[in-house]
Parts: sequence; C-alpha cells; structure tokens
Amino acid sequence: MSFRCPECYAELPEDTLWVCPVCRYTLRTPGAAKVGVVFMVLGLVLLGAFVYGPDQLGLSNGFVPTDLARMTIANFPLLVFGAFALGALLVVAAALKIRGEQARVASA
Repeated sequence: MSFRCPECYAELPEDTLWVCPVCRYTLRTPGAAKVGVVFMVLGLVLLGAFVYGPDQLGLSNGFVPTDLARMTIANFPLLVFGAFALGALLVVAAALKIRGEQARVASA
C-alpha cells in the first residue's frame, strides 16, 4: 500500500516516518511536542490558580498533608514556571528532531 504526501501528492517510500522527501512537509508530529503542549496548558491552568490565590485552592482542608500543602503554596510560582519550562523544553526538543530530519532528507 503506497502512501502519498498530503502537500505535494508524491508517493512516499515505506521507510518515511516524519518528513516528505520531496517537499519536506512534516508528516507526523512527535509525541514529545504533544506532551509539551499539554504541559503548557497545565501551566496556564496553574497560572489561573496562582492569580486566584494558591492559599484559596483548598489544599489546607486536610485532604493533602499539611506540610505538603504549605510547601506547595509557598513554592507555587516555581510550580507554574516549571510547568511552562518543561512544556517549552519538550516542544523545542520535538522541533529540533523535525528540523534534523528535514536536514537529513535535504542532504540525501
């Protein structure tokens, strides 16, 4: 069964995974990029919780251990920044993977 590129309609070889060898169109998005976007959305949710107030989230009601709740409230800005940073790092790693694959296809 032969596959065609959705951009240029060229027939793709069986070993093509990420990039079309003719037009260098990205055929698949790496899973790391998808996970990175999820972490960035989580960062937005955490940013909204930070604006609302981390002490008003109900962490101190007894469901979470007291020490852990206090530490989470005290370090909430680091938690927000960490979620954004991890998401951005994963997206950049996936973009570099695609860029390297495009360069490999262009040199071949």
